[in-house]
Amino acid sequence: MPAAAFKPVVRRARHAWLAALGAALALTSAAARADYPDRPVRLIVGLQAGASTDNLARALAQRLGERLHQPFVVDNKPGGATRLGMEAVSRAAPDGYTLGIANAVTASFPQMFDNFAFTPGKDFVPVAMLGRAPSFIAVRAGLPAKNVQEFVAYARANDGKISFGQGSNGSNPHLAALLLMKSLGVHAIEVPYKGNAPTAVALAGGEVDFAMLEYAAARPMVERGAVRLLAVTEPRRAELLPAVPTSSEQGLTRELDGITPWFMLVAPPGTPSAVVATLNRHVSEILKSKDMRQALALVGIEPDEAGTPAAALAYFQRQREQVARLARELNVSFK
Repeated sequence: MPAAAFKPVVRRARHAWLAALGAALALTSAAARADYPDRPVRLIVGLQAGASTDNLARALAQRLGERLHQPFVVDNKPGGATRLGMEAVSRAAPDGYTLGIANAVTASFPQMFDNFAFTPGKDFVPVAMLGRAPSFIAVRAGLPAKNVQEFVAYARANDGKISFGQGSNGSNPHLAALLLMKSLGVHAIEVPYKGNAPTAVALAGGEVDFAMLEYAAARPMVERGAVRLLAVTEPRRAELLPAVPTSSEQGLTRELDGITPWFMLVAPPGTPSAVVATLNRHVSEILKSKDMRQALALVGIEPDEAGTPAAALAYFQRQREQVARLARELNVSFK
């Protein structure tokens, strides 16, 4: 028989061999992911130990480790408004053994840096929303304002003289304070500090008149009567302090709703979808647990229901668009 007659048989045999090889590799890969994790996992936080993001990361790491039977180790990489930590995440191997905690500042990266936007899909994969730290309109105890209406009257009577503190340029609390003043038609003196805790201390000491603060930073000053909380800038009252009304309940702009710190679990780009799904499922269950909710309440964070990775991506994109719009409207420079 001519040699050419054997070509279809050879071709079919080659295709069958390649198909079998592909199936074997797929099964090996699937088996490897099914065993995830089989060694310690690093959880990068772009802030110093003790920050709200760090507290959340440690609470989550402990519970993920207990459920998945491998250590989840928090690795603090502070610097560059969390850029150093997020760069480390984006450059890590996409195998599920390096994760990161993104926060609200991450959405501001395009306004803060010329060459690092931290783009979904390109630089990271969203895994799950984790929670939010409701912000409050906080005033010094000596300010003659016991509620929002009195605060508005005071601000307008002191146009150009009223002052506010902010702990991070371009952060959500910073933008919220600027937006509040713009909505009232008031010019305010802006005083920067190195973080929310120093801002709260300055407010308690009377250095500034008001600030947008998360409860974890304001709590010691509130408890000793040096700072007063007038409103929470959320669509609904905070679980932590249900007696404090929302800003919109008291007639302030609804644009303030939700301009607060938030937190998201992320992974390097290219991380297998099976690993992302595993993490998302466990995170969702952890966030629903009573002990996790209690742990986060102590640091002023309200856990989300996590949702899907797609929902986390959509949230991130909405936040990025909001920050860009507010930066334009408020004429804010992040650099």
